[in-house]
Amino acid sequence: MSASILYKFRTGMSYEALPLPGTSARVFDVKRGIVKAKRMESSFGGAGGGSALEFDLQISNAATDEVYDDESAVLPRGTRVIVRRVRADRGRGLLGRLGEG
Repeated sequence: MSASILYKFRTGMSYEALPLPGTSARVFDVKRGIVKAKRMESSFGGAGGGSALEFDLQISNAATDEVYDDESAVLPRGTRVIVRRVRADRGRGLLGRLGEG
């Protein structure tokens, strides 16, 4: 059975389904799925260096506005989240962390 997390960017008009295996997904896996679905890794030149890579995705619950700071937090299937691209400290960008794991 696959989980589907519904997400939209803060400025988006409608939610998109992000299919993930299982009945729940970690926040980190949701971020990874969004980066792949939106081809964000190629938009910023791959996993090389550069200040454009220094970003993260902030994930928050659409119903409660709770921000998921813990990337190991588990989101149940059907959760609606709002995604916001935020600046990351140098060397702590999401694309660099995706390349490590």
